Amino acid sequence: MLWRIRTTLADRPGILAEIALACGRSGVNILGMQVFPTSPRVTDEFIVSAPEGWGDVQLAELFEEAGGAQVSATRVSDDSLIDAPTRYLRGVHQVLEEGRDAEEVLRELLETEPPDVADYRGHDVLDLTRSNGTVLRISRAIPFTSVERARAQALLSLVSDSAYAAPLVSPSPRQQVPMVREATLADIEAVAALHSRCSIETLYNRYQVPLRMPMTTRMARRLVSPESGVALVVQVGLDVVGHGVLEALDTVWTFQLLVEDAWQGQGLGTMLVKQAAGRAKSHGAPRLTFITEGSNDKLLRTVGNAGFVARVERHDGNVHITVPLSAVRSIATG
Repeated sequence: MLWRIRTTLADRPGILAEIALACGRSGVNILGMQVFPTSPRVTDEFIVSAPEGWGDVQLAELFEEAGGAQVSATRVSDDSLIDAPTRYLRGVHQVLEEGRDAEEVLRELLETEPPDVADYRGHDVLDLTRSNGTVLRISRAIPFTSVERARAQALLSLVSDSAYAAPLVSPSPRQQVPMVREATLADIEAVAALHSRCSIETLYNRYQVPLRMPMTTRMARRLVSPESGVALVVQVGLDVVGHGVLEALDTVWTFQLLVEDAWQGQGLGTMLVKQAAGRAKSHGAPRLTFITEGSNDKLLRTVGNAGFVARVERHDGNVHITVPLSAVRSIATG
């Protein structure tokens, strides 16, 4: 059986040797260790295996006799042998890629379930701030160290920036009029859901390659927050039913769009094209280019319905549909 022993020790040479000697004499094997610097003492955490029949009280007495104070002993699983940075990185992956709740992951990492302790001194409180200003409060019987507080805040800040802790911005369900707006990180899940509802043909026309579904959170994040441009979404009620990415490739401004199959033919693509053209104009672009593979009659009709006369050219096997923006009114981004 594995145990986590946490104790404060005098910050002096030789104290760890005394702990190790006491454990060795009693048949307690030290398998892992972390040091949390404090002043004037240090907090050390040991993962140990104890002889059969040993419990928390015996382990606490062993460490106290060897010089420890405020000793707590908690049963743990084999996962506790994994180093802390790896466990926290795994936690980030679980939130961003697997959709787990950040609070649930943090409670597992910090082991906030009431532990078996030899010296129970009440609960310590850890207040973590999300990127939107709200506070997540976690409490635990064993006091949090400054290192644990910093790790937990770093994890929550990272996943909050990815919008998992941010509320979804959406209009009233009664409002069924399509609305084009700039995408935000709060749209990650909605954009991924949009792609899951689209047919293989629609996805292929947008990306020109077979797209593996379900979409990963990492890809959805890139689609709502492109590095060199802006993303647009069409929202109807609570659903995102259209999406487009306007970005600068070298000196050429391009726009790629996607409309859910059930909403095609209702003018949503035209709305996206007009909005993209206005935003490209605000960035000083003289023209806007749509890149597709082979002929794409739907895209040509969409561009024409937006009021543009397009120039169609072939470049490197792709079709470039380019429209001038001289007569377009600028639409500010942001």
